Amino acid sequence: MEHFQDGKHSHHARFHVAFSLLYEHLELGIEPMARELVNCVGDYDLSPDVPANGYRSLLKIIEKCCLRLLQLTRHITVNRDSLFFRSSFYCKELEAFVTALGQLRVCLYYVLKFISFCDQGDLFAVDEEVYEPLAEELMTEVEMLNQDCFYGRCLAFQFCESMQRPLQVVSVAMASFGDGYQETSGLMQFASSVLNSGKYLLDPELRGKQVVHMTRTADVNFCKSFWAITETEIMQQLPSLVCPSVQVNELITLRPDVLTMTSSDGKREVTIQPPSAHTGPGPVNIRLISHDLRDGQDPNDKYGFKKNKKKIQPLSPSLLIHCHGGGFVAQSSKSHEVYLRQWARDLKVPIVSIDYSLAPENPFPRALEECFYAYAWILNNCQRLGSTGEVICLAGDSAGANLMISTSLKAVEAGIRVADGIMAAYTPTLVQYTPSPSRLLSLMDPLLPLGILSRCLAAYAGTPPGTSPASTESQFRRDSKGDTSNCPDKADDEWVYIEECSPSETVTHEKQDNVSLRPEFNISPNHSPKPSSDTLPNCQIDPASLTSEADYVITELASDCQAPAVSGDQVKDGSRMTPDSGVHCDLGEQSGLASCSEWSEAGRVKLSHQRNLSLDIPKDTQEKPTLPPSKLFTIPRTFSAPVLDGKLLPKCPLSPTYAPNYGTKQIPLNVIRHLTLAKNPFMSPLLAPDGLLLGLPPVYLVACHLDPILDDSVMFAKKLRGLGKTVHLHVIDDLPHGFLNFALVNKEAKNASDICIAFIDAVFHPQD
Repeated sequence: MEHFQDGKHSHHARFHVAFSLLYEHLELGIEPMARELVNCVGDYDLSPDVPANGYRSLLKIIEKCCLRLLQLTRHITVNRDSLFFRSSFYCKELEAFVTALGQLRVCLYYVLKFISFCDQGDLFAVDEEVYEPLAEELMTEVEMLNQDCFYGRCLAFQFCESMQRPLQVVSVAMASFGDGYQETSGLMQFASSVLNSGKYLLDPELRGKQVVHMTRTADVNFCKSFWAITETEIMQQLPSLVCPSVQVNELITLRPDVLTMTSSDGKREVTIQPPSAHTGPGPVNIRLISHDLRDGQDPNDKYGFKKNKKKIQPLSPSLLIHCHGGGFVAQSSKSHEVYLRQWARDLKVPIVSIDYSLAPENPFPRALEECFYAYAWILNNCQRLGSTGEVICLAGDSAGANLMISTSLKAVEAGIRVADGIMAAYTPTLVQYTPSPSRLLSLMDPLLPLGILSRCLAAYAGTPPGTSPASTESQFRRDSKGDTSNCPDKADDEWVYIEECSPSETVTHEKQDNVSLRPEFNISPNHSPKPSSDTLPNCQIDPASLTSEADYVITELASDCQAPAVSGDQVKDGSRMTPDSGVHCDLGEQSGLASCSEWSEAGRVKLSHQRNLSLDIPKDTQEKPTLPPSKLFTIPRTFSAPVLDGKLLPKCPLSPTYAPNYGTKQIPLNVIRHLTLAKNPFMSPLLAPDGLLLGLPPVYLVACHLDPILDDSVMFAKKLRGLGKTVHLHVIDDLPHGFLNFALVNKEAKNASDICIAFIDAVFHPQD
């Protein structure tokens, strides 16, 4: 700051303001809040030997951002006077990461607010408070934060270095695919994507805006189309070229016949009906993958296995049943061969992967019905798949892991054999959006951004865009044709399949009040609240300067702000003049940094505070928060300011940067947040009653420290451990959600895949 304060180059002023803002973010915002959070972060771990939760994740991301800024600062310090120093490039880099740090500062502020709505040790808000107006407003503010900075120059900085390049490729592909998404033909989509990829590769800021725009505004069909790239013929041929070869890789179609099997206690027969939700009875596809050709896998049988002259191996005592991820809306067993082939070779057991019907065309519970039906068929036909079925393990990633856990719960409910173990990777166990510190990470996640996460959850819940929860749930009931004899009353409705209720029953929602925005989280339609003087104890507003909702001037009071009062001739036209500076700057509205005009000896620092303030102090006692004072946590937040009389002084409360032109009605999470269907235990296993969870086999959970779904795994493990069940949680560093799909191109992802293999092998060989 001292070096660039008196510089005469245009970039020097920008460097000075950026370093001033960096200093303030750390000293006046992040440090006191981080210290407060560190004091309690251990209360949310699964155990002392598994230190993992969303609060730790956010602190880790802040640390990584600070380390990147430290690298930049050192490089600038060493090379700033060099003839070949690229001032423009490093100025943009510094500004980008300082902006990201500012948004992380806001995220840190919000997670401290989350604690107010959670019980001790819980990472999700309690039911009775999740719809409390303050929580609603808090979540709305979070969802409207501007995410551009995390998808531009700062993209994927939180992950290991070897993952950053692949994730940048994915983001460039997403941005360019968005340009060609509206094209009618696949050829034109491909051509448009290729032609536009160059500009997004060369312009990180443009890429960030495009990615955020697409994930916020595009419907779920955009997600399906983009992820369907892995289903193209070229991509489907890739595993056979670069992955280990397998002797059997065949798609099997199961006819929708009624299955009969013996219960687990051997005392009764259980009838399994074919899947029929939404579209009526239909077939189910499964894929058999085996590294060796085994007995039972007859190359001449009706399934049409390819002939192979190699020696046929005996039946394997073990069998792995797999379910693929893809947010419930995309991908298939074929697209997940990039790691399934490796698993088949290393485990030396047959793998059966289930291809379930995808949302939104087939929402819950169609996919679960198909998985459970396939599971029951496999139990009856293990030998035809090359296994005796002595030991069966269920495995899945993301949405597939959710379905495998739910399939086990259905097996417990039906009284049939339960698998011997479950390996679930980065699993959403709560398909319901409630406040959680790790889910805040979706604001910056390159593979699971907030818009995509919300639309996938809404699609699986059967909530089309623009549909109210009540009308959606009523439609579920109108489509159902199941037995109504066991239909519970409305109070217990969340614990049963929706098909078991009467088609004529209607659903009422008591929590659809028109929530008025409180001043604690005040957001006007254009996200630019106009503060009043009584809400700013340390600052005073010049009424003459209030020209619009987003244009006002803050004048310091020497007694309250501990700063010299600014004289009248230093405040002109919405500007602040500082007598000790010789630079003229305008703060950019979105970045929070300065764009500076040419140097002149008579110049002054001009700071136009065209900002949005999120105020924490109620205007009057009638609008004060309903929570007790002990549950409120307020940290003073401040604007960046230039050096005045040699000191960096605090100004007025820091405001988050909100996404432009993104009103609250457009937020998809507003729709699914109140959906009662999301409380179904077979949709959200975390909500399952103890009786069902006690019937689960040993569960092996693999999660990622930087995954928005981390808290789901931590809380699910806590619940199982509290019931005395065997559960293991391994949390992987520096890798994103969906790392299994990168096992082919990334060493760290391959090592993480090996951990999944080790857990599956522990089910097959527990004595080892």
